[in-house]
Amino acid sequence: MSAAWFVDGAYAMKSWNSLKRADRLDYLKLRHVLETTFLDQTANERIEDAYYFNADPEPPTAKQNAFHNALQYPPPAGPGLRVKLYWLQEKELFWPPHMGGGAVVHPVSGEHYKLTIQKAVDVGLAFHLMRSFSKRHWQTLFFFAGDSDFHEAIQHLVEHEDVNLVLLGTLQTISQELRPYARNIFEVDKQATLISRASN
Repeated sequence: MSAAWFVDGAYAMKSWNSLKRADRLDYLKLRHVLETTFLDQTANERIEDAYYFNADPEPPTAKQNAFHNALQYPPPAGPGLRVKLYWLQEKELFWPPHMGGGAVVHPVSGEHYKLTIQKAVDVGLAFHLMRSFSKRHWQTLFFFAGDSDFHEAIQHLVEHEDVNLVLLGTLQTISQELRPYARNIFEVDKQATLISRASN
């Protein structure tokens, strides 16, 4: 039986940064730990589909940077993640009409406050998740994402397709709506020494 591995890059970074460690998450080590811990090596079980999703102000340029290139390097030398980058969108904030409707500005500099949001990352992840399953019919899903927006897709895979779900993250950051569907939770804070590498 094969497995899939889906990573929400922003969530993974949030989970790791919450540990306040000086080192960095090593995705190659993480892949190795997941495969050796949860999959049957004697039966040649392995991760067959692996995706990394994030947003960037310039997705075409960012995809060529060293970090994203390293993520895409195939096993056994790299984690073999297919990188999918979406746009970051900046939205200028305004007060509602009943509060004057003016721009929300910094009290000292007068700079107009902008909210930066990811554009379509969750939709892209959910789409590729379901498409991957429809093609590969993997039986184990390593899901490094904690957003409750994925609840419906995860519920379907677990309850109707009998997928074994392994959630990755910290208990503080994984949505309570996802937890009941997990067969296991891989707590990165408890496994940090196995999946980290020194910062450059």
